Parts: sequence; C-alpha cells; structure tokens
Amino acid sequence: MIREAIPGVDERYPGLFLPAPEIAVSQGLANNRKKSSEQMPGTGQPLNHRALKVAYVGMGPIALYNALQLKAGQPDTDIEMFEKRAEYARNHTVHIDDQCFRSLKSYDHPVLTQGMAQLRDKIRRQHGHISCKELETDLKSIAQRMGITMHAGSDYEVVAIGDGKVTFKSGEALFDALVCADGAHSKSRKALLKMADNPDYQGEDILFSELSSTDEDSEFTSKKDLQYRVRVKYQVRGPTKKLASGWLNLSRYVYATFKLMLSPVEERIRPLNEQTNEVTIDFFISKEEFDSLSGYNLGHAAKLCDSKVRDSLKEKIKNWQAIKHQFCQETLIADTEELTPHTLSIFHARKVHHVTPSGKLICIAGDAATSLPYYRSLNNFLVVGAKLGRKLASASRADLAKTGEAYEQYASRRARWEGFKAALKNFMINVMKLCLWISNKVYWKIHVWDPLKLKDRRKTLPEWEVQRHHPTATLTVG
Repeated sequence: MIREAIPGVDERYPGLFLPAPEIAVSQGLANNRKKSSEQMPGTGQPLNHRALKVAYVGMGPIALYNALQLKAGQPDTDIEMFEKRAEYARNHTVHIDDQCFRSLKSYDHPVLTQGMAQLRDKIRRQHGHISCKELETDLKSIAQRMGITMHAGSDYEVVAIGDGKVTFKSGEALFDALVCADGAHSKSRKALLKMADNPDYQGEDILFSELSSTDEDSEFTSKKDLQYRVRVKYQVRGPTKKLASGWLNLSRYVYATFKLMLSPVEERIRPLNEQTNEVTIDFFISKEEFDSLSGYNLGHAAKLCDSKVRDSLKEKIKNWQAIKHQFCQETLIADTEELTPHTLSIFHARKVHHVTPSGKLICIAGDAATSLPYYRSLNNFLVVGAKLGRKLASASRADLAKTGEAYEQYASRRARWEGFKAALKNFMINVMKLCLWISNKVYWKIHVWDPLKLKDRRKTLPEWEVQRHHPTATLTVG
C-alpha cells in the first residue's frame, strides 16, 4: 500500500544527507572525449587497463544504485551519468523490500556502507516506504561522495547511440559499457533492438529522431495491461483525516464506500500549509472510464469539470468527497481536483543487452527492460541492477560479452518470477472487485449508503469553500 513518507527523519543524520549540491553541467564535453579514450581520468593508465569506462543514460534510483555497486566493487572505474531533467520529476511514495539491500554486505566501502545503512534505517522507520524523489536524492548524495561524475540538464538529452559512443545535445561520451535506464517508453530500447536485429550493423549511430515514439508489441516478449487506475488529488481547507482511521470506520464506513467505488481506495493526506491539506486517492476504474481520460498524464492532469471525463467516474469522486465531508469534516476547495490515469501493465523487453561489433556492451535496465505493476519494477531492478553493477565491477573488456549474457539470463528469470506474482495478485484484485459488484446486487444489503441522501449532499460540494459552518450530516448507513 502506498503511503506518504514520514518527514523529518533526516534530522538524525546530519553528517550524510545534507542538501545535495547542484550537479555541475560540464563545459566542453565533446572536447574532452578524445582524451578520456586514451587514458583513465587521473591515473594516466591506458584503456587496456582492466577498469572500465561506464556511462549511464538516466539518473533515477535504479541507475544510481547500479552505479554505486559498480564503484564500490571497482573504485578505478570511470563512471559518468547523464540525465536530461534538472530535477527528478516523480514524487510518489513506494514500498522498498528490505531484501533489496542484502547485496551491500559484500562491500567494505566506508561511504557506501555508512550512507546505505542510514538510508536503510530511514526506510525501515517509515515501515518500508519512501518517496521516489527522496530515495533518488539520498542515493545521489552518496554517489557524489564516492566520486561518481553526474551531469544533468537539457544539454544531456540523448540524441544517438553508436558503437562505444553516446551522443547528447552538448557533445558525446565514449564508453566500454552503457547502461540505459530511461523509462518505460525508452528510445534506448528501440536503438538496442535496431542494432541487434540488423545483421549488417557496423557500428553507425542510431539516431533517436528516426525512431518511433510509440511502443510496439514487437519490442517485448510479452505485454499486457492488467488494471486501470486513476489518481485524484484535491485540496481541503482546515484539518482532515483518513476515512479508514479506526476499526469502526473500517468495518462500517470503508466497506460501504468501497462498494460504492467498486474498488478498494488508497488514501494519502499531505499538509500544504497550516490552513490547507492535499488529499490523494487512488482506485481502480473501468476501461471505459480510463479511455475518457485519454490524453491526460502526470504533466497534464484532467479536471473534474472536463466534459471528456465519464459521468460514472465523476459520480464516484463526488460520492467520496461527500462521505469524507460528513465523517472527516473535510471542507473542499472547489475546482482543485486533478485526475491522472495510469495503467498497471506488465512487459519484458525482447532483448536487454547487445554487444557491438567492437565489443562494447549496451544494457537496458529498469522500466526500459521490465515493467511490473504495483511498484514492483523498482524493487525488481534494485536487485537485478545491483547484480549487473557487481558483474561489471569484476569484468574486463574481454568479459563484457559474457557479462551481458549473464545479465540477460538473470533479468529474464527475475521477470518471469515477478510476472507470476503480479498475475496472482491481479487475480485476487479481480476477485475482490467481483465481490464488491455482487454485493451491490443482492437484496440483503448491509453497510450501504442511502443513494438519495448521497445525491443531495453531492449537489452542495462546489459551495463548501464559502461555508462558514459544516451543515448537519444527513447520510446514513443501513
């Protein structure tokens, strides 16, 4: 279950998780590549030295965790990370399995050991939860202290990948191994497959501008949409609380509300200031309701008043707000609703590694390789990516092909196992939704909202923001 991360825990660790300094954008990147191809930075060692030059496309938690394990295993490795966004955009809260950190026991790097111990303790204190942005910030802080070079900004958006060279808007970087963690709609995945599928490929650059922006079924061994969900955010004036704030509410009000929504509802509350709170609910919706939100996303959320939004979805949200008003004294601020649809899908890329004609290794990781629902992708690749980092730390240039094959086998095996668990959980969710639907059809209904009084209460919702006092509650549960 997704929950808001507990604030303030960093106060216990003043020594490590200080505000991360701004990542410098290197000047003259293109001019420095020739020199870096001739010697390892700071050592003067030729490129036939065992330590590799590794580049990362993407600088999210998966790429950072992979790079940390690589650097700890082989400190001489020249690592450069590139991210087109100046700041990490995602700020949802995820659950991290403690087993993801088991690989750290094999390292004796003081910065990694201290930093990850504190991060692990923070996650434990938050009952396994942390916001994605907080996780990325803490991992970046450790990476900076370990000497990993990071570049961020629009100048570092990838425009092409070739044999041992990745090209950005600002220049290019050479590599022995390239790890691409650029998300579910990865252009790197398309480039890798284009190299692998072309028997005549001789190392020429694959231009991203020439690649399709649409994910095609041919890119995956399997792909399936399991569920459709919507995340609704709205603001309320004054204090509020969760509907499921006690056993009485859970047994009497929550069950009745779930039947009304035809879905279990995950609820989170985040204070915006002393007078305002933000309420976020996340629940399953039908395919028709999902399609009515077509074109909306995290950067362009739908409004409840939009004509495209299906009436049945609007009614569910208004019902929820009416129930929260009566039992949690929420005073809605009108027109603050934001609706974001998202699909819970599962897929695994047809190929997650490729060895170029000159022997360079290209790998894709994270959502680019395997997408799993219920935030399992992050947990899966904290394990898979860590193993790739350890393999690269012990590899020479002659071993890169074997390293890629081992990574492909392990990633595929983990994808099958995680896919089985996702399908099992999906089956249980479908059974739950069916039970909620059936319970609304039987004659002996219990714990049900009075539809007439609920409809009357919904009509007053837009005017709540100007009310001085809460009206007398009129909803009943039978």
